[in-house]
Amino acid sequence: MKRRYVLAVLVFLFASAQVRSEATPNTSLEQTPWSDSNWDTDWDSENENNDSWEAFEENSAPALPISGFLESTTSYRTKNNNVLAENWVAQDFRGRIQTYYHANQYHISYKGEVYYDGIDHTWHAKNREAYLGFSPTQAIDVRAGRQPLTWGTGDLVFLNDFFPKDWVAFFSGYDQQYLKAPSDAIKISGYSDLLNIDVVWTPEFDPDNYITGEKLSFYSTFAQTIVAAPPKLSATQPGSSLSNGELAIRAYKNANGIEYAAYLYHGYFKTPEGFDTTTQQLYFPELSSVGASIRSAVLGGIGNAEYAYWHSKDSDSGNNAYTPPSQSRFLLGYEREIVRNFTASFQYYWEYTHDYENVKSAQPVVSNRPRKVRQLLTGRFTLNTQKSNLVYSAFVFYSPSDRDYYVIPNVMYRLGDHWQFNAGANLLGGQHPYTQFGQMETNSNAYLRAKYLF
Repeated sequence: MKRRYVLAVLVFLFASAQVRSEATPNTSLEQTPWSDSNWDTDWDSENENNDSWEAFEENSAPALPISGFLESTTSYRTKNNNVLAENWVAQDFRGRIQTYYHANQYHISYKGEVYYDGIDHTWHAKNREAYLGFSPTQAIDVRAGRQPLTWGTGDLVFLNDFFPKDWVAFFSGYDQQYLKAPSDAIKISGYSDLLNIDVVWTPEFDPDNYITGEKLSFYSTFAQTIVAAPPKLSATQPGSSLSNGELAIRAYKNANGIEYAAYLYHGYFKTPEGFDTTTQQLYFPELSSVGASIRSAVLGGIGNAEYAYWHSKDSDSGNNAYTPPSQSRFLLGYEREIVRNFTASFQYYWEYTHDYENVKSAQPVVSNRPRKVRQLLTGRFTLNTQKSNLVYSAFVFYSPSDRDYYVIPNVMYRLGDHWQFNAGANLLGGQHPYTQFGQMETNSNAYLRAKYLF
């Protein structure tokens, strides 16, 4: 199935290359609102893309411009946690070095980090971004290597985005750019007047950085209570052969100011939601998805709608109690500047579980199965003051079906061109200990961040 997808897409890409090269100059995907490089702008109100390489491309004199930052992040638990003795959620000091090289049709981007974990008392090093990009024709761009990727229209709600996320960083007070973990992938983008298309192939499965109980506790369906490490939550990953990789495809077009997109994905659930009764191990079940989205100006603001159907191959039409069932997921969103410098956005999201009578029969324990219909409301509020040097923001999740919540207040202050400070909190709770945010209540924390950019 994957090979058929790839073959069809490659045929389209090279056909569109001829159409595009004869019709108009290349319009890079990075110039669209769906850009991967726009993550900081679209998703992180705290960090208005200070690390963007677009500034380097426009103004750089050196062949290899060097920049980066030093950042300290601390977060402290605000509620007593009976299963974790450590009250600190994060004590992190890190440094980043980044550079960029562009020549003719080739470009290289690199972002590397070294950080010290004050809780584990260990040093770590990782490549945040390391890819080679080139354009074999005016209508095709290729990126190969480590790269953060994102698409879809949701704000912190993901329907058709199956690229890895770092949930530990997200709930621990780190900069929201770290929610997007990097992918080791090959991305091919083709452009034509008819349609634009992205193909992302991840040769080896990239899971989320999911909660394992080491710094954040979680609800265990086996123990029927909140648990933490030890033992650390672990799972069996798909094999490393190419047949176990992931394939994601997006086709999109902008017509008359309306952005349309369609999505395909074949791979695995990004967190270990399956249980193998033979090996007695958690695993990542197979997942295929098809979806679509639309985004347009409406009523003085921006509106969006998105749909995704998640097909869980192992669920056996809901009869397998040890793997998640298939679901349909819907999203409606709206964003507008209410008054000068004050912007608000709202989302309504809901999940519908298919074959629910089978699901109930296979799993009679209410806490161990999803709701037939789960609803989620979100709101993002941002107030820019002092020429955007002082920014107040809050993001609110509330589920009327689960009766749980997650609130992220934040204050960001810029001091000159180099210093940036953030203070905020991750406040979680709910009526039941097994819901998405209810299980995280004792992980609530207050955080401080200080960053020096150079």
